[in-house]
Amino acid sequence: MHSGMKRLLIIALAFLGVVIRADSKVYLVCVGIADYPGTKNDLRISDTDAKTISQIYLSTKNAVSKVLTNSSATHSAVLSSMRSTFAPAGEYDTVILYFSGHGSPGSLVCYDKLLPYSNILSVLKGCKARKKIVLVDACFSGKMRVNQQQHARYNAQEVMFFLSSRTNETSLESGYKNSMFTIFLERGLRGGADANKDRSITARELYDFVHSGVIDATEGKQHPVMWGKFDNEMSVINW
Repeated sequence: MHSGMKRLLIIALAFLGVVIRADSKVYLVCVGIADYPGTKNDLRISDTDAKTISQIYLSTKNAVSKVLTNSSATHSAVLSSMRSTFAPAGEYDTVILYFSGHGSPGSLVCYDKLLPYSNILSVLKGCKARKKIVLVDACFSGKMRVNQQQHARYNAQEVMFFLSSRTNETSLESGYKNSMFTIFLERGLRGGADANKDRSITARELYDFVHSGVIDATEGKQHPVMWGKFDNEMSVINW
């Protein structure tokens, strides 16, 4: 093949790769539970948290979102919604689970029963998307690694976990429309975390913005944590 033709082919393939990535989508399941059975465990704004995060991604025009709130957010409904919503995702797409509600060591508290992180990871394992993200605004959300065996299991696949609090901390609600972690998550995703102004917010940029904001606002009572197997420069949202 002529050298000039080779160059054109390389350029064309590179352009095609850019187009594929530019057309990539975000597939999102947002869960928020404020109204638990009875009144003892009710929260105030977790259902609003889920709607807020969904709206942010839908405003980018390249997202598909499913929102489950309160009694609709059962254990089976969350898992089935993840499977159906994430099923169309391709290699260059992103899948995200956002949860706001009560947390328990190693689990999230759905409307009817506990949802272990291991169940979430099982669904994510079946996704073709390279970028897999779990965002959790719940008390004790950092207490995922209850033992070394689970720690190894959580790191067996590439998933970014961004959790609202450390192992022994509660996640604080606020006097505003969203919980404290989600307030700064929203601000960061809407552009506040875009430190280099390239209209693409990376995992590292989001962590730095949310982590410092929550610590300052709570006077050190709450410390968001981010961990897992992922690239710090991975984009979590593009504008």
